[in-house]
Amino acid sequence: MQDSLITKRARQFEWATIGLLILLVVAASIAIADGGLSVADLRDEYDIANFPETPTVWAVTLWRVIEIASYMLLLWVLWCVRGWLAACADGDTFQIDTARRIMRIGQGLLALAVVEVASYTIVILAVTWNNAAGERTLSIGIDGTSLFLLLAAALLTLFGYIQTEAARLMTENREFV
Repeated sequence: MQDSLITKRARQFEWATIGLLILLVVAASIAIADGGLSVADLRDEYDIANFPETPTVWAVTLWRVIEIASYMLLLWVLWCVRGWLAACADGDTFQIDTARRIMRIGQGLLALAVVEVASYTIVILAVTWNNAAGERTLSIGIDGTSLFLLLAAALLTLFGYIQTEAARLMTENREFV
């Protein structure tokens, strides 16, 4: 009874994750086609006192590359979540491969947290690089989102290790029977 409920819920969440992935890809495409990732967006996102009148092309390009890369990383994490849910829906809850999927999700969230913290610093430095001496800005920002991502990454990685041990024990028990 419990097994069928797990598989049913996992399949529902898998389809919800697929829907979210499609929605995020469509939304990103529309946003970019509508002029997203413009200098005005950069100025709004990084509201700093020494923001130059016109940032250099390389600084804006660097910001766009970082934004797109972090978005792709988010999509990859969601794809890993979808794979984990599909495995659970197929009844492979305590398998080594399923545990690896959980650990990949944790590693992806850790990478997202690192990118979020590092990118903020890198983009602000790049945008203000051509400012006069004394007007360049170096800012390191850690907010609640970064801390939450670090916590979620740690918990999911630990859960992956626990799942790996459970899968190993199940395999060992099957060999005895």
